[in-house]
Amino acid sequence: MATRGFDSYRLYFAGSAILVLIALVAQFELRGPSRPVAGPEALAELATRNRQQRDLNLVFLLVDTLRADRLGVYGYERPTSPHIDALARQGVLFEDVVSQSTWTKTSMASLWTATHPANHGVLRFDHVLPDAATLPAEILSEAGYRTVGVWRNGWVEPKFGFAQGFDTYVRPAAGAERMRVHRESGNPNALTGSDEDLTLAALDFLEHSGDRRFFLYLHYMDVHQYAYSESSPSFGTAYPDLYDRAIHWTDSLVGALLGALRKHDLMDRTLIVLAADHGEAFREHGVEGHGRDLYRETTHVPLILSPPFRLEPGLRIAQTVSNVDIWPTLLDLLGLPGLPGSDGRSLLPLVLAEAGGATAQPAERPVFAQLMLGWGNVRRESVPLFSVTEGSRRLIASQEDPPRFELYDRARDPQEQNDLYPEAAEEAAELQRLLEAYQRDANPPWGQAPLVVEIEELRLNQLRALGYSIER
Repeated sequence: MATRGFDSYRLYFAGSAILVLIALVAQFELRGPSRPVAGPEALAELATRNRQQRDLNLVFLLVDTLRADRLGVYGYERPTSPHIDALARQGVLFEDVVSQSTWTKTSMASLWTATHPANHGVLRFDHVLPDAATLPAEILSEAGYRTVGVWRNGWVEPKFGFAQGFDTYVRPAAGAERMRVHRESGNPNALTGSDEDLTLAALDFLEHSGDRRFFLYLHYMDVHQYAYSESSPSFGTAYPDLYDRAIHWTDSLVGALLGALRKHDLMDRTLIVLAADHGEAFREHGVEGHGRDLYRETTHVPLILSPPFRLEPGLRIAQTVSNVDIWPTLLDLLGLPGLPGSDGRSLLPLVLAEAGGATAQPAERPVFAQLMLGWGNVRRESVPLFSVTEGSRRLIASQEDPPRFELYDRARDPQEQNDLYPEAAEEAAELQRLLEAYQRDANPPWGQAPLVVEIEELRLNQLRALGYSIER
């Protein structure tokens, strides 16, 4: 089949968007995922298959601001995520995933480069990943993949270095005739369109993708804005209720995408991943939103790996992992070179060990997160905030003057409400040493500090309208 040039600004489905989406969701629900059944050992064979047959596609779904505990498959009682849940139940779900920061730019820099924030250094609103950094799209492009990114969050726009390696990297245009979508967070006019536009752009690509292997990255934004359609079920009128409604809306769009993959007979040769950059707070620790602290509600994110076959039953991995592990795992599964200087590790040995294979259970490693308080204000002194998680213990450290520490036992206090520091200061000493080493050993693997870019005032106002506090 010939491949037509992908143009996200010209969508074939614009005139009947709602009918197309409903039909594709129904196709996925009624006909199933169209994948053969296989055991976990088939995961270890994916790399050989991809090297020999060169037939595996990769679809990477990034849902901005999605906390794990609001999905049914993570134990939530509300039916917010039926399609995501169905995907997870026949794949691999990681129960305890920590994002490396709680705002998008720092978190996505860690996710894409598989390095900790202390190493990549992209901590402020005007920081840019340098060209010297290697991103997964570059590795995939060199391996012959067509690389397409469709995004709606301004923090991952090309200006900040995130387009490296993509053949096509676009923000979709808002359709004139779209399902009515309500926004309950920030300025409703700050970000035009909805994730329906992003989904339709993806459907247009799949319709004309041809036979060449592809990597498709979709960065959903409606959960961040608490945006939902009139067809989304109502759970109430409080902000957490509206957030859940937005998740259900996004889940329906994920269902439409899965239906399109099913329609084009791509499910049995496509690896699908669902992840998030950070979560969202609802005053569990006195604040709302994200990018203000490093508590569990903003750092616990979902990670679902759906191979091109059905795992029955699916696997659940309990060991604590992090977003820097995602791309080392995916590149390992595809049999491609790893990212240079990676702080992450492939989770494939952990998955195989959990499935009862011959692989020994990998040892747990400390997991780090970092936030520069004041990242949006260059005129005020910034305060570094760190966390380290090891087993059931979690230490949060703020480098104020004097430094401030909090210690939590996640096994007994998963919501991090009972601070054990300073009564358990001795117990925290080991975690403090880990944080000291984390900071002391910081160094960008590509040998270059982040660049600083001037952002025009109009663009800053658009980001401010999304709820971000930015001053210069």
